[in-house]
Amino acid sequence: MLRFHFTPEDLARTRVVATWGPLGETFFSLMTLQQSHMGSAFAGWRERLFDDPLAHRTLRNPATTLFRGGVLDLFTLTGHAATLDQGLEALVSARPRHFAAELADAEESHAFYFPAASSWAGARWGDPARERGDRNDLVNFLREYHDTAVLPYWKRMHARLAAEQAALARTLAERGIDAMLASLPAGFRWRPPVLEVGRGPVTGESRLGGRGMMLVPSIFCQNRPTSYVSASDEQIPVLLFVPLVRNVSDTARVLADDTAELAALEALLGRTRARALDAIGRGPCTTGQLAERLSVSLPNASEHATILRNAGVISTTRHGSAVLHTLTALGTTLLNGG
Repeated sequence: MLRFHFTPEDLARTRVVATWGPLGETFFSLMTLQQSHMGSAFAGWRERLFDDPLAHRTLRNPATTLFRGGVLDLFTLTGHAATLDQGLEALVSARPRHFAAELADAEESHAFYFPAASSWAGARWGDPARERGDRNDLVNFLREYHDTAVLPYWKRMHARLAAEQAALARTLAERGIDAMLASLPAGFRWRPPVLEVGRGPVTGESRLGGRGMMLVPSIFCQNRPTSYVSASDEQIPVLLFVPLVRNVSDTARVLADDTAELAALEALLGRTRARALDAIGRGPCTTGQLAERLSVSLPNASEHATILRNAGVISTTRHGSAVLHTLTALGTTLLNGG
C-alpha cells in the first residue's frame, strides 16, 4: 500500500484528465502483456495479438524489456499527449539527463520491488537516453506496436475513458475534492488528508509537498492503481492511474475485436483512411478532432481528409476558422458495407 499525504495546496492542484493519450496506453499495454499473471480480462486481446503475424514479429523486439515489471516511468517524461505523434515527438525531444534519470530510477525500483529477481532486463537494451539511434529505434518500435495493439480499439477506449473523466469531474464540481477522492473505485481509500492506494502493508509514504496530483483513468493499467513520480522534475504532479478494466465483461466493452467490420474497407482504402472514414462516420468533426480520433498529427489528418474528399466519400464545409467533415451518401454506403 502507498499512502499519499495532501496539503490544502495539493488538494487545490489535484485534477482529472480523460487519458494520458494513446502513447500512455501503449506503455501500459506493453507492461500488461509481459505480466506473468495477466489474468483472464486481457486474454482475448493477447490472443489476437499473437495470432497477428505483424504483431507477433513486433513483439519479438528486445525493446519490450524496457516495459517489463512496470518500473520505467516514461509517462512524466513525455507528458500528456492527445495523439500518438505528439507523444512520440515528446519522447524524441526529452533531455538526455531526464531520460537517464528515469532509467536509473527504474533500476532502483526494480531492485526494491523484486529483490529476489535478477537485475532489470531493460537496462541491458541500448541507451535511449544518450544514443540517438537507440532513441529512434524505440520510437519506431512504439509506433509499430501501437498500430497493432492499441489503435484498433482506440475508438471504444477513448469513449470509455472520457466517460469516466466526466463522472469524476462532475463529482468534483458539484461536491468538492473530498467527495471525488472518496468516490474512487476499489483499491483507493480517502482518509483525509491521506489517500491510500492498494492493499496490504504500507510500502511507501509520499508527501506531495505542493505538487498536487493528476488522476488519469486507464484501460491497460492492470487491476491495481499505479502511480508515478517524476525523477527529474519536482514540479510535475504525481500521476495516479485509475484502472477501469476489472473483469472480462469490462474488456468486452472496450477491447472487442471490431477489425472484421473494417477489413474489406481497409483492403480498398488502406488501414488509416478506412479508419478515418469510420471516425467521420461517428459524427461530423473538424480536422483537429479527426486527428485526435485517429491519434495522428494534424497534417496527417488533413491529408487523409483531402484524399477522402477527392474520392467523394466525405464533404467539407467551412465554419468560421475551422472546417467540418461529414460523410456523403457514397461514404455512408461504403461504411455500411454497400
